[in-house]
Amino acid sequence: MTNKNILTNGSKVSQIELMYYAPVAVVPPYLTEPINVMYCFLAKPLPWPDEINPPVPATNLKSLKEVHRNIFIVKKIKTNDISPVIQRIDWTSGITYDYFQDDVDMFGKDQNGYITQNFYVKNKYDQVFKCLWNNNDQPSTVEPYFEPGTYTANKMFQGADGYKWKFMYTIDTGLKLKFMDKEWMPVAVGSNTPNPLVTTAGAGSIDVINVNAGGSGYDPGNSVVQVVITGDGSGATATANVQNGIIRDIIITNPGGNYSYASANIVSGFGANAVLTLSTSPVGGHGFDPFSELGCAHVMMTCEFEGTEGGLLPTDIDFHQLGLIVNPTTKQYNPTYANGVVYSTTTDIVVAAGSDIGFATDEVIYQGPVDNPTFTATVLYFNVSTNLLKLINTRGVPVINSPIFGQTTNSTRTVLSYNLPNFATYSGHLAYIENRTGVQRSDDGIEQLKFVLGF
Repeated sequence: MTNKNILTNGSKVSQIELMYYAPVAVVPPYLTEPINVMYCFLAKPLPWPDEINPPVPATNLKSLKEVHRNIFIVKKIKTNDISPVIQRIDWTSGITYDYFQDDVDMFGKDQNGYITQNFYVKNKYDQVFKCLWNNNDQPSTVEPYFEPGTYTANKMFQGADGYKWKFMYTIDTGLKLKFMDKEWMPVAVGSNTPNPLVTTAGAGSIDVINVNAGGSGYDPGNSVVQVVITGDGSGATATANVQNGIIRDIIITNPGGNYSYASANIVSGFGANAVLTLSTSPVGGHGFDPFSELGCAHVMMTCEFEGTEGGLLPTDIDFHQLGLIVNPTTKQYNPTYANGVVYSTTTDIVVAAGSDIGFATDEVIYQGPVDNPTFTATVLYFNVSTNLLKLINTRGVPVINSPIFGQTTNSTRTVLSYNLPNFATYSGHLAYIENRTGVQRSDDGIEQLKFVLGF
């Protein structure tokens, strides 16, 4: 037996909503902390063998454990660090845009993952519009725009180019700075209530009737030119704009509601051959649920690492790996889900002063015999003033008052004290891993990292 099935865009939208709300989900009264916590991590100070072309991350268990061991800091992803995003499409004069049709897959992708139906745009004022009619595939020459405060629910922007645009939302300045780049733009959260019970549009409204052919011979002076709308809803009405006997445009006077299907025709004692088409709106009406209507299938997460992060993160290092980890745990007292803002994941050792040069970043250090060490680690950072070692990729536990050796520098120092991280090294689920060319940190710099996850 052959099964034919498809994962709909609705499933992607629901996953985006879950991703957005998960970090703040709490189940009272038994849980007082979030049930889903996500952290951004930085890892791997060592360069790649081919630094220009980092390898594709491996997902076998051995490689995943290596990623865990090379993490040196994690920072919490908060709710305001997450936003649904859609492909950015800037309105450009001279471009022919697609228009919404209820019998067309508006969210199809090409081989590069870009949408094939460019049916929405962002104008220069960061207002987002959905195209409902493109004047029979003509180029757009008038940028859609509403003066703030002038938009009403049933109002359509129609320029001299014949395009009809439905206003969706305005991108907030804060969201723009945090979640918009050359490829992506945020979808407003909380600007809609996707519940058809609270809208008169119900199953759908009639917002636009398209004139595919204007016909000829229509004479409103001698005969009433009537637009007749039929379907399973009610209340939709429209009038015809007739010029020189040709139906030029259909003006919606009432979009009605509860239409799952509909059609429109011209009834007149004079004239013939006018062809009208229409699409019913999504449930709730156009602009009611931007998530679904614009095919949101991606979420962006941002994380900023600033300076030393309170002394936890050295600035004179670089990193070659970053990613996301879900529900890690701490080792403080009894293990519990991590919920702090930032955690250092390094083992910190204070060594005695010495006459040698000290230890170098990325150097392997060890205790015990060189061919069978009892403790090994990789140096992330060595402070020559305080003799503090920050270590990653540790194996074993250091021994106080015993020497520790550097494989590269041949330095030898005595371990005076050590502090293990409060972060459980192998805990949590690695949700995303990115290998990249090394990023050099600076004393006064801020690394803003952006992750875009698609479903």
